[in-house]
Amino acid sequence: MSKLLLGPDEEMWRGRFISVAKRPFTNTETGKEGHWEMVKREARGRIVGVIAVTPENEAIIIKIFRVPLNKYVLECAAGLPDKAGEPEIELARRELLEETGYACRTLTPVVSGPINGGLVADEMVFFLGLNAQKVAEPTPEDAEDIEVLKVPVAELPALLKNPPEGVLVDFKIWALLPFLPKN
Repeated sequence: MSKLLLGPDEEMWRGRFISVAKRPFTNTETGKEGHWEMVKREARGRIVGVIAVTPENEAIIIKIFRVPLNKYVLECAAGLPDKAGEPEIELARRELLEETGYACRTLTPVVSGPINGGLVADEMVFFLGLNAQKVAEPTPEDAEDIEVLKVPVAELPALLKNPPEGVLVDFKIWALLPFLPKN
């Protein structure tokens, strides 16, 4: 049990997709009180991400423009559920197809956990897809600027260490490297 006794959230601001709240707490060991400021997403489930690998052992990743950063970021295809109860594996298939145009017969969950737990309560699960095949053109949403990249798995660490100038790397890709096929 935590030594922090939590009180009810107080909503400070609400937008279309997120809200900002403060959560009061009391440290039961010291008696000191405070509050934690946090962002809450209109969540319908965990975020999913997919790293797919072709039969030629090429990782399918994306370079996506992220408005809050005002920069491009190397990431995996990922997304949020459109509706409550959407199976994560179906969401993973949909996001992979929409963002990259690729599909995999089999997707396997490989790693999951919280992301940025000091600010949001979001959790994410990553799937690995093998034998990825291009089956369509990507269909990004209007607010998405995405380029699909096929990178030989053996060359992926070098790209992540030295991305193109001005391009950031989502650190979560590093956590997926041990799950990728070696050959």
